[in-house]
Amino acid sequence: MVHPGAGAYICGEETALIEGLEGKRGFPRIKPPFFPAVAGLYGEPTVVNNVETMSNLPWIVLNGGAAFAALGGGRSTGTRLFALAGRVNRPGMYEIEMVKNTFRDLIFDPALGGGVVNGGEVKAFIPGGVSAPWFGPDLLDLPMGQDEVAEKGSMLGSGSVVVFDQFTCVVRATWRITKFFSRESCGQCTPCREGSGWIERAMYRLEHGGGRIEDLDMLLDLCDNISPGLNWPPQQTTICVLGPSIPSSVNSAIQMFKDEFLQHVHDGGCPFD
Repeated sequence: MVHPGAGAYICGEETALIEGLEGKRGFPRIKPPFFPAVAGLYGEPTVVNNVETMSNLPWIVLNGGAAFAALGGGRSTGTRLFALAGRVNRPGMYEIEMVKNTFRDLIFDPALGGGVVNGGEVKAFIPGGVSAPWFGPDLLDLPMGQDEVAEKGSMLGSGSVVVFDQFTCVVRATWRITKFFSRESCGQCTPCREGSGWIERAMYRLEHGGGRIEDLDMLLDLCDNISPGLNWPPQQTTICVLGPSIPSSVNSAIQMFKDEFLQHVHDGGCPFD
């Protein structure tokens, strides 16, 4: 049976998905219990898998689990789907072997990303969806494995890799990410509900000519209130991980490109087309 969902980002959280299946609003459940395998749909043990997991099953049934596990390396075995987006010649969905490929391979291989648009340079990239801390071009040769990426302070997360080139405005990119989180917050938890809105408004000011120098400290303070210490992985201050994921892009952008934020303030707007 196929059950249509409401389409909200938050319904990707497994307990919110189960709430939707029960005909309720897609709110993540208060924990404990922590796992639907203990108490899931209608309070019964429930296994929740995503589409990518299920799509691997036919190959594993035909070729065996050992053959799948022989791909990749370490704790990152098998293949994985990566959604490559941003300033690349060939954005798309690519299935590649874990660990044996680097971010440089994904972005520049002619059969994959095909390089940066117009022969440009990588300014930064997001390694695992907008919840993940950003990386600079110095980490392009990092193997695409869970542990390898975690050791550098980020995650592969959803497998969405977004590339920024030298013409990308990181302030605009950060504003759009925080706007997305503010819109998709379910509103249950104060840090996420209120904090995301405050951050989005401050980022809007910076991008559209009303920014102030003190906004940068205020943004980091807001982020610290949502995710104390601004460490990775973040401290859990909300029912689900959406809230503590919000500071990742803001903190990354300010730490890596503070001069660009200051230029927005001094110029009274965005210096990029």
